Amino acid sequence: MIAGAEPDAYFGAIEEAFSRRRGAPLLLSPRDWGLISDWQRRGVPLRIVLQGIENCFDAFDRRAPGARRINSLSYCRQEVLSLFEIYLGLHGGAFDATREGSSIAQPSASRVVARHLGRLARRVKEAMPHASAAHHDTLVGALASTAAELRRLRKALAAGPPALQSLETDLARLDASLLEAARTALGPEEVARIEAEAEAAPGRALERMSQAARLTTLQAAAARLLRQRCRLPRLTLFEEPSGTG
Repeated sequence: MIAGAEPDAYFGAIEEAFSRRRGAPLLLSPRDWGLISDWQRRGVPLRIVLQGIENCFDAFDRRAPGARRINSLSYCRQEVLSLFEIYLGLHGGAFDATREGSSIAQPSASRVVARHLGRLARRVKEAMPHASAAHHDTLVGALASTAAELRRLRKALAAGPPALQSLETDLARLDASLLEAARTALGPEEVARIEAEAEAAPGRALERMSQAARLTTLQAAAARLLRQRCRLPRLTLFEEPSGTG
């Protein structure tokens, strides 16, 4: 469910994600509903909004752990718009800041990407104790190398605005390398079980797909299960929403 989501689904998914991360139900204000409407009118993909919400709550939880809560979706506005600006840069679009009707400066692409790479590096490092406890030494080494490469990519942003398409290619390469290390660490029998589980998940929906679509769907499902099993983040500028590869 991305930019083409039905209006009710788009609004409902954002409301659900915000309430889930907040940890308590909250009726969104008319201003919040207007903000969602503006995002949808401007074509902000749902996955960009959902990632912006996740990023804001992650950062808030690190800065203000405890009983405090975010009480308005507007808190996530700047992050969503910054991610959308990067998204448009990757897809040849242009961000029109004048349509926002605000004098608040948007964070630079370099700053937003640097924050995201920092999050990815932390999540890679967090997977290392799990891999070590499972005696997956080759995966531990791959995770350490990947974290170092993410730090290098982040440091390179200081030289100027990022070449987004090139950066996404680098992240895809690192992601594929981590998945291969995970397959090697788990061994062929465990990988076969994961692939069987992936094939069973879509059910009869696979029967309606072309051969190419079926293969892509199965590969994405297997990769998702593999990441879950090894607690690996998906290395990309933009994470897919839940349920996709």
